[in-house]
Amino acid sequence: MSTSTVSASVDSTTKAIANARIREAGTTPNTVIRDLWKHIASTGEVPVFHEAGSQHSRKRLAMERLESLRASVPRGTPLATMSDDDVRAELRNRHA
Repeated sequence: MSTSTVSASVDSTTKAIANARIREAGTTPNTVIRDLWKHIASTGEVPVFHEAGSQHSRKRLAMERLESLRASVPRGTPLATMSDDDVRAELRNRHA
């Protein structure tokens, strides 16, 4: 099998921090990049990374939690048929 080189540019601080964290995880930058490319090739999914504290990231996480909660609710319960706004209101009222 032939190989190709993939390269990207990042600022020096990001590179140093990422390299340290990659080493702490017991792997190498090459392995991380190779695994990412293999993942994209095999699944067709290109991961979208957002800054952990960003508004978009928090909203997405909240929606994923809501979807997970809904999926785990028995079908005969009121929560299973509530709108997103109704679920939010219900959860807010439970903690009030």
